[in-house]
Amino acid sequence: MNTVYSEYYVSGTFENFIKKLWILDNLNNGDPILQKGVPPNGCFTMAIIRGNGLKVKLKDNNIHLPEGVYFCGQITQALSLNILSETKATMIQLFPWTPAWFGISNAYLFTDKICRANEVINFKELNFDVLIGLKNEIVCIYLAKIFSPLFRRSPNIELISKSIQLILDDRGNITVASVARSMKCSERHLQKLFQSFIGINPKLFINIIKLREALDHIVYPNDKPETMTRLALTNGYYDQPHFNNAFSSFVGKTPKKFDEKEFFLTIKK
Repeated sequence: MNTVYSEYYVSGTFENFIKKLWILDNLNNGDPILQKGVPPNGCFTMAIIRGNGLKVKLKDNNIHLPEGVYFCGQITQALSLNILSETKATMIQLFPWTPAWFGISNAYLFTDKICRANEVINFKELNFDVLIGLKNEIVCIYLAKIFSPLFRRSPNIELISKSIQLILDDRGNITVASVARSMKCSERHLQKLFQSFIGINPKLFINIIKLREALDHIVYPNDKPETMTRLALTNGYYDQPHFNNAFSSFVGKTPKKFDEKEFFLTIKK
């Protein structure tokens, strides 16, 4: 039996810091759901887990996440997810700039890591017992209440936010040098800000966004099927071997061997 995967897109003031919620509901199943992949997407994630929990393989680390609230930094390779029986996980997908807005300036400490949210000083007031019973919209309201006193602005946070938006708008088809020129700063300064506020360098972030665009084209192709070579060129790769290598480094297999049924992927709106 398959788990129920659903998405909830926020509206209003929440749209600036929460991209969406994606829900993995296995509460009514007696069997676990095994080895579902989650590719990187450039976002940070908070997870509210109820029940027996999740088992995650992240790079070489096997992690059991029992009931609780968790914070996950930037993921640079696809992770493998087991959803245990009688478990529900609500994943709150935060925009890349959100942790910076709410005080996190050492994002590199959380790259490819998952920790309990109350271990992060900025989120120490999050209460699992409150969050566990809330509906999606109320979860967002609760988070806004916790985040609002932490909100801050600075020239560096503005710069990183605008840089990320530029990369997203160009779907990853942009160079670090071009971003730096547009922001009127040096590449070195941009690198430093990305490491502090995003947790990875801007080139890696760009590559992740470009990969997700290519992956979406595979999962949701246009009416006319594209060859892999054409798909590679359309998404800014030099040629098919370049595309294959980049895709494999993030997803763990080549585009031709990619099976969307093995992954949790964005539902086309």
